[in-house]
Amino acid sequence: MFKTLFQSQLANFHASLNPKYNRECVFKAGEGAGRSGSFFFFSHDNKFIIKTMTDGEFTMYLKRLPAFGEHYKANKHSLLAKILGVYTVNTQYIEDCHIMLMENTC
Repeated sequence: MFKTLFQSQLANFHASLNPKYNRECVFKAGEGAGRSGSFFFFSHDNKFIIKTMTDGEFTMYLKRLPAFGEHYKANKHSLLAKILGVYTVNTQYIEDCHIMLMENTC
């Protein structure tokens, strides 16, 4: 659903989130920036934010996903931050980590 809504921004994702340009931002990012103690990462050009999510936030978001999709379709110029994806990162080195990719509204 969101792929069709945000297809035009695909090139921006690749440029903004390119590891080559974000190395320093990763080292500057830290925990505790969010009210819940979430980790926040701002892309080098400040167009996008990656935020960690608790299990509760992740579950709630998945339940509300259809409503978010309908809102974005009906309100193309909504002031709500556009959530572009929610993912679970799974590696052998850390516990599963839920992250959200969203546009920065600032």
